[in-house]
Amino acid sequence: MKVLVVDDDYAVLDAMKDILEDEGYEVSVAANGLEALKELSRGTPPNVILLDLMMPVMNGWEFRQKQLEDDGLAAIPTIIVTAANKPEVSAAELQAATAIRKPIAPDTLLKTVQQYCR
Repeated sequence: MKVLVVDDDYAVLDAMKDILEDEGYEVSVAANGLEALKELSRGTPPNVILLDLMMPVMNGWEFRQKQLEDDGLAAIPTIIVTAANKPEVSAAELQAATAIRKPIAPDTLLKTVQQYCR
């Protein structure tokens, strides 16, 4: 199963990548929405996208808009990963599968990704 992690905080990116890879997921990473779109244009799409919202270059809202405009990418379950107080509001506004709040407990991360990985 493939997961794309999009976050500009390299400590968060590395931690999520390590946790997911330890469980056998194939993980690709991007530091912003523009990098994520480039990553999605290569090869097999991921089963799930973990998306931070606050990023430079192209933020999570802008990325999600582009993703939803592309029929091939719109179907990929996207999980919002944010430090905002009401992540479920962002998830609803962005038509995302769900949202999880930073800091993320490893078991929450794994359980959520597993739930949406098909």
